Amino acid sequence: MIILTGFGPYGKYTTNLSSEIVKKLQFDNEAFQIRREIIPVSWKQSIKSYKTLLSELKSEPDLVVLLGIHSGDKIYLEKFGWNFKVGDDKEKKFKFGPIKVYSPPWIKTTLNLNKIYSNLEDKTKISISYFPGLYLCNCLYYWALSLSKKEYPVIFIHIPDKGNISEYVQKVKMILRSIIKIHLKRDLYV
Repeated sequence: MIILTGFGPYGKYTTNLSSEIVKKLQFDNEAFQIRREIIPVSWKQSIKSYKTLLSELKSEPDLVVLLGIHSGDKIYLEKFGWNFKVGDDKEKKFKFGPIKVYSPPWIKTTLNLNKIYSNLEDKTKISISYFPGLYLCNCLYYWALSLSKKEYPVIFIHIPDKGNISEYVQKVKMILRSIIKIHLKRDLYV
């Protein structure tokens, strides 16, 4: 099973491109069951929603793919989740400080992002990132990496907040195909 999440609306974003991609991403021949979830842009509710999702599964996922938006112009494959958060959520709750006290300052994905990237058919406007920011995207990523205990792969993919949704859906499909081929040793025909 693959878990695929995006974030709901917040602030100036009446629709969130990450959740639209989660809804539109279809596979012709699904080698895996896909569990889709839209996560609220809330410090408290985002983690609660994610933990509930995990508790509802009968077994560990094969892969967790978290999507979020950013103001840049590239798709970023995030290598690290950092143990720090800052900002207001949609409920106007301000947070500043560590995500988890007495925990490592960062957690690295178990996925070999360099190999995944080099295997992509089209690298245009896709990069590996070492810093996912300190907002909710990073917070959820840090939690997801922590909860996985390195027993299954987790990745966060940042999508530009403006652009062609069809193009982004195709790029995310291509990235997923590369991840599945390299790390899960299967093909996903998309």
